[in-house]
Amino acid sequence: MNSSRLGFHCHNLDHLDVAIGSNNLHRGEFYNLPVESLPRLKEEIRKRKLLLSIHAPLVRIPWYPTPPTLSFLCDVNEERRQLSLRMVQETMAVAEEFGAEYVVVHFPVPSSTDGHDVGYVRSRDIAWDSAARLAEMSRRHSIAIHMEGFGPSPLLSVEFLTKVIGCFPGLRYCFDIGHMNIAARRDGFDLYAFAEQLAPCIGSVHLWNNRGLNDYMDFGHIPVHPTQKPDDGWVDVARILRLILSSNSSCCVIFESGLRYPVALGGHDLRDGVKWVSDLVAGLS
Repeated sequence: MNSSRLGFHCHNLDHLDVAIGSNNLHRGEFYNLPVESLPRLKEEIRKRKLLLSIHAPLVRIPWYPTPPTLSFLCDVNEERRQLSLRMVQETMAVAEEFGAEYVVVHFPVPSSTDGHDVGYVRSRDIAWDSAARLAEMSRRHSIAIHMEGFGPSPLLSVEFLTKVIGCFPGLRYCFDIGHMNIAARRDGFDLYAFAEQLAPCIGSVHLWNNRGLNDYMDFGHIPVHPTQKPDDGWVDVARILRLILSSNSSCCVIFESGLRYPVALGGHDLRDGVKWVSDLVAGLS
């Protein structure tokens, strides 16, 4: 796997030196930036010769609900679905302008049903229609869309995701290690079997770690680090990467964490975790 596939998620351009420069990375994934920062982003990409992806939305949108990671693409409410589709469409247009390799979108996601019971078949049909619309955006802009599953959803399954990706070539899956670990613990499925079965459909990996929902609530996205032992409840990062990259060496690996390791958990150096993963990935090449 080429080192250019490794990158860092940035939602503040002032973090570029700490996140990307000091780790000798050549890729960035950018998210929710003020519109006035776009000229600087273009200049930083040019100056640093960065490859890039975008996590929707790229630009802060005054008309979209907070937090902007909210997605209504599986929602029974057509108005909310259209709101998310409009947000993704605007992101895709900017992504094409910037020459982004792909755009990450939260899908599938929980449905907000306003108290109405929506069965699996209806939920699946709604999500399938949104997937078709995402695929059309991907085709129109010639940019892949990576779907990141988020939150409790009956559609967060290998069966549904492989069917979607098999029918819509412009779509891939973004395997978020931290969120998938929380989902596996909540829903009772095997995280590693899920990764192995879905590996051929994965276009990118988001890297951060936790020992469950409490870690996420207390510390947010914890940087990965070699001291995080599976016997202590952490995700086995080396195992996950091996399962995915052994059959899919072209996917990108994006560090999606804060820039400081929580002091309460040891206060480790962020760069040690990046170096550890870089060595793991190099060993799988």
